Amino acid sequence: MKNSKFKIINKLGIAIGLTLFFKLVFFRIEEFFEWDLLFITAIVLIIWQGNEAIDNLLNTKYAWIENAKKRLIIQSVLSFVYASNTLFALMYLLHQLQFGDGRIINRKMMEIFPPAVLFTLALLSVKIGSEFFNALKNSLLEVEKYKTESANAQLQNLKNQLNPHFLFNNLSVLTSLVYKNQDKAANFINELAKVYRYVLDTKNVELVALQEELDFINHYIYLLKIRFEDNVKFEIKIEEQQKSAYLLPMCLQILVENTIQHNETSIANPLQVSIYTDNH
Repeated sequence: MKNSKFKIINKLGIAIGLTLFFKLVFFRIEEFFEWDLLFITAIVLIIWQGNEAIDNLLNTKYAWIENAKKRLIIQSVLSFVYASNTLFALMYLLHQLQFGDGRIINRKMMEIFPPAVLFTLALLSVKIGSEFFNALKNSLLEVEKYKTESANAQLQNLKNQLNPHFLFNNLSVLTSLVYKNQDKAANFINELAKVYRYVLDTKNVELVALQEELDFINHYIYLLKIRFEDNVKFEIKIEEQQKSAYLLPMCLQILVENTIQHNETSIANPLQVSIYTDNH
């Protein structure tokens, strides 16, 4: 309700301002505060409301972004026809109220009507241009919104990507360890718990410090080393000053997992995985 009142007051204020400007430019000083001041204000409001109605109608049929050229042509033609005809009719009515001579065309009309049309067209150009750029801005904001939502969805998907086979494989390894080495099995369970604790802790986090990711990856590597033994070798060389940098959680795990999935791991050809910083 407050917004509606504010819009009405704002629109009325702009209409009065335009009327005063028009009277100042096209009328003599002694004619400035005559009764037609209110009538001209009404003309401005009628043309404004009509063009808003045209704009709202075209918004349902020809969106600026989808049909910019077509919308520009149609809106320009409709606005010009409506504004010029309405302006002529109302100015004729104003003249008859003042003089009542029944003449459709008179000297005063010929003096005022052409510049009034040009003045109206200039304002319409500003309005149409403003609407187009607002539509463009809103479209770009929508694109950015969808990009952000897409990125967040991808990030969430990344966080949920700890391969189900990883758990299955590690449970198989754990079953074997329980019979062979119970102390090692206990350590294995502890490291596996830390891996999944990290997954839970970073579920709603967008970025983590590199140091946190490295601590996690060390737990993850421990599990891989138990499983693959010397078939996989890891080398981590991270500059100390880079450990405070931020990155997506789980991204190193995905990279390490992919290196193992897509490469040979054997005693004859052990896989060498290096994680290092280079030029930030």
